[in-house]
Amino acid sequence: MSKSATETHMEKVFLRSDNGAELHFFGKLYSEISYYADESATLTRLRLFVTDKDEQVYSIVSSSGVEKTRRHYVVSRDGEMYRISNGMHTIALTPDLLFASVFGLCGIDPDRAEELKPEFEENLRMLAG
Repeated sequence: MSKSATETHMEKVFLRSDNGAELHFFGKLYSEISYYADESATLTRLRLFVTDKDEQVYSIVSSSGVEKTRRHYVVSRDGEMYRISNGMHTIALTPDLLFASVFGLCGIDPDRAEELKPEFEENLRMLAG
């Protein structure tokens, strides 16, 4: 699919994070998953967007009914490294450290992370080229 055909399905997206950062970008929803943690009675919604600048944006919203948290992270490729930003701070990571960081930042249980890692790796490599 040509880039111009892909861009026709993109829309303006606005995300707000609990750290005060606001993110506006032009992109499209690539994938979405929700899961419920029985121990904490928390529902977490993970969304992956692809931007018109070939970046990936991860949005994580968790709610227990009493408390709601919102985070977002922009991931872009820079040679063999990946840059990840929460809107306030940016770091560069190797692919393995990126996987571990994303799962940790999402609050995903390590057992669940192993289950989700193959799909995440495939998406990251496909999108990064």
